[in-house]
Amino acid sequence: MTSTDRPLRQAIWSTAACDLCGCEALEVLGERHITVRGRSADFAMDFTDAACPQCGFVQALNRPDEAFLMDYYRDAHIGHRGGELHFNAEKRVATVASRVPAGGRIIEIGANDGAFCAELARAGFDAFGFDPVEADEAASVEKGFLEAGVASVAPKSADAVIAYYVLEHVINAGEWLRSALALLKDGGVLVLEVPDYSTHPQDSLNVEHLLHFTPESLRELLEQHGLSVEQAGDIGPTVAYGQAIVARLTDRALAETPRPASAGFLAGGAKRLAAARASYAEAKADRDRRQQAAEDAARLASEADPSGDASVFIWGANEYAERAAPLVAQAFAKTFVADKSPSKIGTPFPGLTAPIVHPDEAAQADQRIFLLCSPNWNAQIAAEISAAGWDALAVIDAVSGERLA
Repeated sequence: MTSTDRPLRQAIWSTAACDLCGCEALEVLGERHITVRGRSADFAMDFTDAACPQCGFVQALNRPDEAFLMDYYRDAHIGHRGGELHFNAEKRVATVASRVPAGGRIIEIGANDGAFCAELARAGFDAFGFDPVEADEAASVEKGFLEAGVASVAPKSADAVIAYYVLEHVINAGEWLRSALALLKDGGVLVLEVPDYSTHPQDSLNVEHLLHFTPESLRELLEQHGLSVEQAGDIGPTVAYGQAIVARLTDRALAETPRPASAGFLAGGAKRLAAARASYAEAKADRDRRQQAAEDAARLASEADPSGDASVFIWGANEYAERAAPLVAQAFAKTFVADKSPSKIGTPFPGLTAPIVHPDEAAQADQRIFLLCSPNWNAQIAAEISAAGWDALAVIDAVSGERLA
């Protein structure tokens, strides 16, 4: 949902060849049309998801221009802003610390507001990062994409380059990786985490993600660029839907001029293509189920208050809320997303004018309806609402699309 008094930003889209093997005739799997509400503008994105018939890699057929992406990340994404971390920082530090000398130089790409750089600094490392997200407290983070900031860091100076949930966002995987490796010392370590398309296709195909990696495709990309994988399947990710990989730069020549896709990788292309199709169908069915639940929840809210005068609190600032909020806002002028996370409160939410609020704001409403958006904790949240004495016209499970009270 866009607002008539807000600008609508649209990208310039360019067709891309396969990032792993260069094939130009990709197979279309489906489309995703999304509009994300930023601080000052709405950003429209129309993705055509495709799979490579030659190697099976899943990717966006068309890529947006870099200027659009820079503006989008600056305007629509939020910094961590303190509060609890959304990842396992102890595990991340341990993975890096076991491979980097004490006091070593670590460059984080996609550093957000520098929360993990701060963790690394406390562990005794010289940590610095790049990120386009604006955050006042990010003293250790330079604002900009990696390519824009390379000049401020000496080439081949980092003992490690790390990037968590970044690679799936980039326009060109090879160009991004070559820029990252230009910062890394010979023998230095690259640590990456990305969504795992093979196990969590719905999370990989989320919002603005352009590239969708399986463990095989991620390994192939790194090996093409002169990296030797040290640890992959036996290293757990620090976010549930992800995959982690650790690799060491062993061939500088390939880091600068990568080799083509290997014959062994291409030999498995047909099998990966079939798996890609099946995973995409699974993700689409899941998206359809979630969308139907959101529509059912919005309908139940309207049935509970046909006048639309009540305040609706959508509890949980997540993907379920992103589906329900624009639908509810069509019928209720006072629609709020509520969340207890300090890093989310006060930040914009897609499809709504009001920023995210703390659930306690519900106490001030004369009439209230709750939509609960936690896949695992909705029963406990409903009990919390009851214990707080907040009389509600309805309490609705937006994950299942059913009324709880």
